[in-house]
Amino acid sequence: MEVVVATAVVTLALVSFSQAGVLATRLLRNQKATLEATLLAQEGLEAVRMVRDASWADITWRTGLQNPSLRYYPVVENGIWVLATTSPGLVNGVYDRYVQFEKVGRDASDRIVASGGTDDSGTRRVIAHAVSAAGDIQITTYITDFQSFLLSITDVVAVAYTGAVTDDIGANFPSPNAGDGDPGQTFTTGSSQVEITRTALLLRRSTDLPSDVFVELRASPTGAVLGTSQIISGYTISTTTPAWVSFYFSPAVPVSPSTIYTIRLRSVPDSTIPGSGSAGFIYWEYRQTALSPYSGGIARRFIGRLANPADAGQPMDQYDFGFKAYAYP
Repeated sequence: MEVVVATAVVTLALVSFSQAGVLATRLLRNQKATLEATLLAQEGLEAVRMVRDASWADITWRTGLQNPSLRYYPVVENGIWVLATTSPGLVNGVYDRYVQFEKVGRDASDRIVASGGTDDSGTRRVIAHAVSAAGDIQITTYITDFQSFLLSITDVVAVAYTGAVTDDIGANFPSPNAGDGDPGQTFTTGSSQVEITRTALLLRRSTDLPSDVFVELRASPTGAVLGTSQIISGYTISTTTPAWVSFYFSPAVPVSPSTIYTIRLRSVPDSTIPGSGSAGFIYWEYRQTALSPYSGGIARRFIGRLANPADAGQPMDQYDFGFKAYAYP
């Protein structure tokens, strides 16, 4: 009898310990999943801040400001965070990560209000989600266009060609899935060494949703990449008349005096790769004359065509694209 009782007590204890172990394992697993989801949501907010730092316009244009239910997915493209409109799939095969934007209203005392108020165009509410079978982890914050309030040294035009007057498809960019390559413009620096802070290109889009674009400053059309700008949403480019679009380099790119460099306009997806999903068209305003209208360089098109990184494209000796290269005085 005593053996039976002792066996029962031991069995009960072992079952209790086993259940406690299972419960502890389950709690640890849930805590791990919650922590992982929280970190992914926080990373999503950091991606939004990086997009904000590159261009506040890339925050304000999004239709999600009118429809908060729209989702934007933080993904890395060309080594830079962007907010995609289509899902890249589950992160780690588990989490659906996305962010949403809401307008922010302020009352007469400039305080944020839950509803109504006057729209503050320099502030947006951001909600980051990491959704899994275990639930939806959300982190909410506010972002502001803080750079508009900063005092800084104003950069000035170091070299430019502003005589472009032809609004045409000349470069076939970004070629819709054809892999026709990139346009570029060579230019010659002045007599002093400077650091290029940004370039401005005279652009217009002919479709509602062309590919996103960015600029590379290169030693030659296919040479070393000296600087890569932020990515500009194709949607933000003017669809009526050509307008100057600025592409910023961070950090600024040092260039040597009296040296030829290339401004190469690129797209995401890559317009040099057939079937990449690139969409167009974006017109880079140009001018054609008997001789190159800008004596310091020439326009090129079809650079890197058909996924050939060594293809320097077609030189257009009678053409030049409108551009400005800025530097600190």
